[in-house]
Amino acid sequence: MATPVIIVDPETGREARVHDSRGLSIADPKISESFNATLGTDDTAVEIVPGKNGVAFYVTAILLTGNNNISATVDATVDIYTSTTSASATAETTLIQVPIARSAQTVLTNIFLGTEEGYFINGKTSDDDVFVTIFGFYKD
Repeated sequence: MATPVIIVDPETGREARVHDSRGLSIADPKISESFNATLGTDDTAVEIVPGKNGVAFYVTAILLTGNNNISATVDATVDIYTSTTSASATAETTLIQVPIARSAQTVLTNIFLGTEEGYFINGKTSDDDVFVTIFGFYKD
């Protein structure tokens, strides 16, 4: 027999609900946008998600795919980070740093990583080519 339970946000008093995608939330779920980039040159920063003035970006999933150009013996190291400028090699905050093998894929889902307002999400790799897709939404 099921026991009825009500989950309430103590700060707002809002009750949690199950939304259409079967997730539990106390706020309306946001629709993710996708942003794609190719990290195609070793140690060269690439803009993945553009920054918007006065708005933060929240990452909900990341897909990384390495192609056949990556060394067969040494994985590529992929850095995804926030920065105050587009395609800057200077990282304010590292979101993830992961190895990607030749012809391999890494999928990170059900994550919730936020940037500072106006920050860009950039990336670089130690070996080309790595294809990056970041899913998320802007929120002010």
